[in-house]
Amino acid sequence: MGEGVGEGLRTIKYGAFVPQGWKLEYSGVAAADAWERSKEIARLTEALGYDHLWVYDHVETVPRREATHTFEAFTLLAAVAQHTTTIGLGQLVTCAAYRNVGLLAKTAACVDVLSGGRLIFGLGAGWYEREYAAYGYEFPSPGTRIALLDEALDAIRRLWSDETVTYDGRFVHLDGAYCDPKPLQDPPQIWVGGGGERKTLRVAAKHASHTNWQTGLDAFIHKSKVLAEHCDAIGRDFASITRTHGPDCRLFDTEADLRRWLEAVGGGLRGDVPHDEYVANHFVGTVEQVAEKVQGYVDAGCGEFVLWFRDYPSSESLERFAREVVPLVGN
Repeated sequence: MGEGVGEGLRTIKYGAFVPQGWKLEYSGVAAADAWERSKEIARLTEALGYDHLWVYDHVETVPRREATHTFEAFTLLAAVAQHTTTIGLGQLVTCAAYRNVGLLAKTAACVDVLSGGRLIFGLGAGWYEREYAAYGYEFPSPGTRIALLDEALDAIRRLWSDETVTYDGRFVHLDGAYCDPKPLQDPPQIWVGGGGERKTLRVAAKHASHTNWQTGLDAFIHKSKVLAEHCDAIGRDFASITRTHGPDCRLFDTEADLRRWLEAVGGGLRGDVPHDEYVANHFVGTVEQVAEKVQGYVDAGCGEFVLWFRDYPSSESLERFAREVVPLVGN
C-alpha cells in the first residue's frame, strides 16, 4: 500500500470522499476540470493507503441550491473504478427512493464487476426533501421511507444471489426478475446509514454488515447500545456489525488557525451549528487534537471512518491525516 495510512499493521480502516461538487467545492470550476481533479484525488487517496473512497448520492448542492456540478454517484464510481486498482468504492449512502430497486441492484452489481469486486453498498432512507421535490420524487413520512429501506435491502440481497426473484412487498414489486451480472463479491458489504433508534437501527440489525452514524461521541456510544439491543432481539451477534463514523475533517497548525477558520466559514454544513459543538463532533483541529478525537471513537468500538475533508479540492488535509494523524491512533 502507499505511504501514509497503509503503513504498518492496523485494524482500523479509513476512507475519504472524492470531491463531486455536492458541497459547492467545485463552484466556479468547469465540469471537465472538476472531473480531472476528482481523478487526481481518487488516485492520491489510493496511493496514500486509504481503504475506501466514497461519494454522496445527491443530485443538487448544499447548503444552498446552485446551478453547478454534482456528479451522479454511480456514474462517478464507475468512472473512478477505471482510474484506481485496489481501493474500495462506496456511496454514503444511496437513497432507497431515488431508483427502482431492481435497477439499483443491477447498477451496484455492475459497479462491483467493473471495479474488480470493490463495491461497498450503502443504503439509507433519504432525508433531503427539497431535492426530492426538485426531481419529482414523493417524500413520504419517515416511517414509510424506512419501510421502503427494509424491503429494498431484502430484495437486493435476493437479486444478488438468486437466479430470478419474485417479490410482492408493500413498495417493491418484482416478477421473475433477473439481475446479471451478479456481484463478484458474495455479497458486497452493506452499509446502512442513519441512526434512528426505534426503526432505522432495527433495520440495520437485520441487514447491515456496517452502520454509519455522523454524530458526537456520546451519541455514538448510546446508539451502539441501542443497536446491540436490536441485535439481541433478533438473535444476531452484535459484534458481526462494524460501526463507522463519517465526520468532517480539516487539519490546522494551531488552535488560533482553527478559530480564524471557524469565524470565516462557520461550523457545520449550513454554518448554523455552534462552533464548540461543531469542533467537538468533527475531526477539525491540530494533528494532536484530531488524533485524540479519533482515538475516542476507536475506544468506543468504531471500526472504520469515512472523512469529508473541508478544504477540498485541496488535498492538504487528506494527505496530512494519512501521514500525521493515523500513526498516532492505536487500534
